[in-house]
Amino acid sequence: MYDTPMAAVTAHMAAINAKDHAQLAATIAFPFLHTNPDGRKFWAATDADLADPARAKFGRSEIQAVDILASSGDLNVYRLTFQRYDHDDQPTLHVQGLWAVQRVDQRGWLVGWRQYLGEA
Repeated sequence: MYDTPMAAVTAHMAAINAKDHAQLAATIAFPFLHTNPDGRKFWAATDADLADPARAKFGRSEIQAVDILASSGDLNVYRLTFQRYDHDDQPTLHVQGLWAVQRVDQRGWLVGWRQYLGEA
């Protein structure tokens, strides 16, 4: 689907911000894991298991910084720093997360898991 790991990251963030279920699912390698800072884990075996992105409690997020933590050739792990905005487009939290992006056969690069770390 995406030719580079960063193209997958950018597309995934755009899908989150668009709050578009199909667009989000197209950026994900299933099974997909999302971990909250409180340790709660959400597994999605297929796109039918994904949470509805339209129910997000924030308006949008903007990537402020990307640091690569590990790379194995077919898997990159990034620490991302985001600025969150509310539904009135006012800045709220400054947060961090870990995202793993993996090469999936001929489909290219997709997001395999995310871990929300909380405020930066």
